[in-house]
Amino acid sequence: MIILEAIGAIFSIVGAYLMSLSSKDNTRPLYFGFISFFISNLALLTFFTLNGKIPVIIQMILFFITAIIGIYKLTKNRKRDVSLISLILSIYISILIFTIIPNIEDIDFNVLIIDFIAASIAIVGSYLLSSPNHIMRSYAFICFFVADVIFVYIGYVNAYYFFMIQSAFYLYTSTKGYHNTMKNEIDIFLKRYRKD
Repeated sequence: MIILEAIGAIFSIVGAYLMSLSSKDNTRPLYFGFISFFISNLALLTFFTLNGKIPVIIQMILFFITAIIGIYKLTKNRKRDVSLISLILSIYISILIFTIIPNIEDIDFNVLIIDFIAASIAIVGSYLLSSPNHIMRSYAFICFFVADVIFVYIGYVNAYYFFMIQSAFYLYTSTKGYHNTMKNEIDIFLKRYRKD
């Protein structure tokens, strides 16, 4: 299971870093970020399913969907990407059917309020991030920052150390992503502030 957590965390960190490089006019890093999140979310969805974290499972399913939507909206070769996603999903579902579903009764599923709050904030952020409007994307980074403060705590309490490191890194990328997305507005504000 730790391999799934590590793969999820590594690709998630790469995805978050790529997202933080996007700007109002440059959405190419977003595209590659969504591809990284697609891989990460498959691994983390499996990891949190095996750990029975229902709110985070729902979050990962929705993140997975928004990753697909993000790829679909931003790709320059839609036919190729749809074919690749379909192939990967077919393989994943086959693995799921033969490995996880037969042992599902052994998983202790639970819903904790802190998991629910963090997952809900992150879901809202993920939805906003797929917006073509840079102001809406800036709100996504604020949501991610708040959610990841909570996820650092959740990772520490549950000994999900790769997940905790991933969430701590997200605090940086959320700040950087907000700055890059709102760079023009921040520069205008600072110029006005310096004049005063």
